[in-house]
Amino acid sequence: MALSYLRLNRKEEKQVSRILKGVQPLQSNLETNDFELFESTNLVPVHHSENAHLPQLAWADVNALALPYAVLNEREARKSSGHELIKLENRDGKQIAIHWSVWPYPKLGMPTITTLRVLFVLMQKAAEAKQELGHVPERLEIGSLNSICTLVGLKTDGYSRKLLKKHVEILLSTQCKSKGAFKNKRGEGLFIDCFNFLRAAGFIGELDQNGVRIERNYIVFDEHVRANLDTRYVKQIDLQLMKSIASPIGQLLYTKLSNLFHEASAKKWAYVDVDYHWLVERMGLRSYQHVWEAKKQLKQAITELVDLHYIEDPVWNGFLIRFAPAVRYTFGEQEPRKLRKSHAKKSLKQLAIPLVADSPLPTDPMWPLCTLYANLGWKWAEPQAKRHGLTESQLRAMTAERQIPILDH
Repeated sequence: MALSYLRLNRKEEKQVSRILKGVQPLQSNLETNDFELFESTNLVPVHHSENAHLPQLAWADVNALALPYAVLNEREARKSSGHELIKLENRDGKQIAIHWSVWPYPKLGMPTITTLRVLFVLMQKAAEAKQELGHVPERLEIGSLNSICTLVGLKTDGYSRKLLKKHVEILLSTQCKSKGAFKNKRGEGLFIDCFNFLRAAGFIGELDQNGVRIERNYIVFDEHVRANLDTRYVKQIDLQLMKSIASPIGQLLYTKLSNLFHEASAKKWAYVDVDYHWLVERMGLRSYQHVWEAKKQLKQAITELVDLHYIEDPVWNGFLIRFAPAVRYTFGEQEPRKLRKSHAKKSLKQLAIPLVADSPLPTDPMWPLCTLYANLGWKWAEPQAKRHGLTESQLRAMTAERQIPILDH
């Protein structure tokens, strides 16, 4: 079985035009992926070494992966008028036009790949707060700017901190509009006239709106975004892998394929069949009308993902592309997900056991990390362990205390 995604045919496009009469689509003029990364001179270089294969998992709102939001680089950010996506969906036997649009604040321009990585890091901060507090607070403290820079893939210097603030400002100023496109965990397409992924932000030393000096760096997500993060309408991606991809189109393609593979693996499908035009439309790229042009546009991106063992060599059948995941997806994203689900099932079984003397059910926040270490080894557990300040010997001892069998690696 395969998961297929196809573009609208001409008849459907005419139907959409009639439904949304008067709406003028924004144009996206991106042609190739031969551009440098936004502020690439300040990015920490990632070599395809052993360290580049260690996952840096982060939780991201599914909408940020599925819908077009960023452009490739600063040059495109300055000249792009935004993204617009129009499609038809069948709901209750009726065809409904779904509309998604993104437009920039002219002085700052559109979000770039770097902005997107900043957004994913901030969403991971929300996930960590959710695990600790049980909810995502409206005002989310994000720690030091240097730590954020490191996670994003920037140097830890004054220029990078200023650059980070600029990307946060872009997240604050870039406006989005949804007519049934931005979804929640219940699968409902929301109708939102205008929203930004971030609603507010504050940095140490600045004055807030009341003239009080800010003592901790914080952000405020839009209420719809925060609701999705709170209800776990999220998907885990590998930021380390994303940073190691040199091609901007490759980084965008990674986010789309990661989301599609997640859907396919849930249905136990071995591959996804994706229409080229459908794919590049959701990447916010220009769509070509000849197969040879389409292959040229995606060649560098696909080659990198194959070399990084994230995908197998895709098969083109006209404009239909068959993508199959490789070992980097299987062990970097799919296996940790299976481990979490397995632990969740065990926890649910525990709930059926009668409790003595009304004692509260104990929880073990370190169990997932210990399970990850026991099954996949230190290489996979190291990034999360370091966030908890643990060495391998300490994590091994904690795993043994929980009587989790440690496999030989």
